[in-house]
Amino acid sequence: MNFHIYHPADALRPFVKQYYYWEDDTRGIIQLPQNLFALGDQYLVFILEGKAEIKPVNHKAFTLPEAAVLGHLTCACQLQVQGPVKVAVVQLNAYGAYRLLGMDAGHFTNYYRNLLLDTPSIWQELFTALRLEQAPQQVEPLLDTACLQALALQPDNLREVDNIADYLLIMQGNVSMEALTTRYGISRPTLERIFSTIVGIPPQLYARMIRYKTALSALRQLNLPEWQTPVAATPFYNQAMFIKDYLLFNHQAPSYFANVGTIAHMQVNNLHQVAVAS
Repeated sequence: MNFHIYHPADALRPFVKQYYYWEDDTRGIIQLPQNLFALGDQYLVFILEGKAEIKPVNHKAFTLPEAAVLGHLTCACQLQVQGPVKVAVVQLNAYGAYRLLGMDAGHFTNYYRNLLLDTPSIWQELFTALRLEQAPQQVEPLLDTACLQALALQPDNLREVDNIADYLLIMQGNVSMEALTTRYGISRPTLERIFSTIVGIPPQLYARMIRYKTALSALRQLNLPEWQTPVAATPFYNQAMFIKDYLLFNHQAPSYFANVGTIAHMQVNNLHQVAVAS
């Protein structure tokens, strides 16, 4: 297995978080024990060789097209690939698809959208270039170039939602909807409407995801028997809420908790796991 993590050009941040490139010569079904995609993020996925099927715990399985925009996944997912496999992934932030591709929630069906349908030729050209590229070190500049070109094509989109999403992230999700509406001078129905349109999920759910991931991050610093220690104790989050969210996002009790994180936390030389969900 060959796995690489790359960092995007500064001009692409915060919309683009990281790039991943994965090659595996294993033939047949590769049933990954944990998940590739993190809660609250969007992804551009280029399947250059092989096939990939995603099975969300609360949704029927679907096969990804060769090039797709994926997200937001609101639950844990199982990833199964038909090898040999070669995949390039662009991890976007919560509103990355809107900022980079001009796609809002209305463009998505069942978590994803075929990137080669009704989109600029940039993505078809990138897909072709990635498929022909044999040197992994050339993947980063190819992705940078395509993403920068796509960003340049977008008009000045509505940026208020960017600020709201970033503020929720800064506050680790610990902010009420009333505080948000007061801070940004908009009504709650308007806040929920524009946030859900651009990000793809309601602001309440996004804040809940952030609080949950923050708690998981804190738990990674503890030994397994210590997971019951109060986590992220704030007026908006506590141990009881963490257990409730763990059941919501993973459909299992937190006693199952193991060393979980996003794909970004995987060691590059780890030959056993590709990634895990948060």
